[in-house]
Amino acid sequence: MKILMTPVPRLLLFLGILAIAIGAANAQDDSIRVALVATQAAGDNGPIDGLIAGLDMAAEEFGVETQFLEALDPATFELTLRNLARTGVDIIVSTFYAMGATSWIIAPDFPDTTFVTIVGLPSGDEQPDNVQLMEYQFFEGAYVGGVYAAHLTESNQLGYTGGVPLPFAWADFNAFTDGAHSINPDIETTAVFIESFEDPVKGRELAAGLYSSGVDFIFTGAAASDIGVVEAASDNDALVMVASAPLVEQAPANVAILVLIEWEKTIMQEIELAMNPETRGGFRYGNVQSGEISFHIPEAFLEATTDERRERAEASLEAVEALVEDITNGDFVVEEDNQERMARDDGGG
Repeated sequence: MKILMTPVPRLLLFLGILAIAIGAANAQDDSIRVALVATQAAGDNGPIDGLIAGLDMAAEEFGVETQFLEALDPATFELTLRNLARTGVDIIVSTFYAMGATSWIIAPDFPDTTFVTIVGLPSGDEQPDNVQLMEYQFFEGAYVGGVYAAHLTESNQLGYTGGVPLPFAWADFNAFTDGAHSINPDIETTAVFIESFEDPVKGRELAAGLYSSGVDFIFTGAAASDIGVVEAASDNDALVMVASAPLVEQAPANVAILVLIEWEKTIMQEIELAMNPETRGGFRYGNVQSGEISFHIPEAFLEATTDERRERAEASLEAVEALVEDITNGDFVVEEDNQERMARDDGGG
């Protein structure tokens, strides 16, 4: 028997399909929206690229809807954040101190939006419930790097190239110095500042100056400017410690150690915390214990460097690994000293 589709069943079928479509649309509308706002340009082989990679990982693992944008002019910070909040973005992740201060100011106007700042500090006495901040204790990694550098230096002269002379930069330089002095108190350390996190040309120039003065190992912490510092290390057949894995390919014989901030892990953790009303907000540190600072002696370095440098690097492994384990277990505490100790006048510090 042939069954005819009467008008009523056809109407019911249509309504059923419509309901499914509306349900799917609502489910999509209910997805959590996350925006990453960077105050430095992408393509730095460093923090911004790492955060973008972590944002993509969060989209896949948590099922959130994501977007990325740059806000390079401080005059646009507040408007950028307000516009995102007004359009219904649930979690706004921004970068670094200045953006964190802006988030603190406008957060009370958008209580349903969580404002996350990666590398930010409280900006007042009472933190809004929807403001979420974290900062790295990278000076722990700098201390370990100083111990390693002390094993590799032949001239007993170490250098540091920073972006700008802010307290966190002095904490890194001072810890690097302290780590080196724990092995050899006679080592001299010198700091210079590029006055930018996005100037590889000046980074190369200042690093070349350090190397020509007798420094044979530089710790650089200046984001995209590090590219120029690594170039100078290659030009001068010297050594450098960096915080970006792609820089190893640039100079495998010269990048002697990676002390990495795990940007991908950080942004995923911050998004996960912000997604839960019970855990969003507050302040925390990322450090060696949290697994957000890690250490790697590149295989490429051991293969490409000189026999003497390889032997020095391998001889340091036991001491470096024991130190990292002690920091992780809480058996050794790296003291934070963010006060200026010294800098070279020609470095702009």
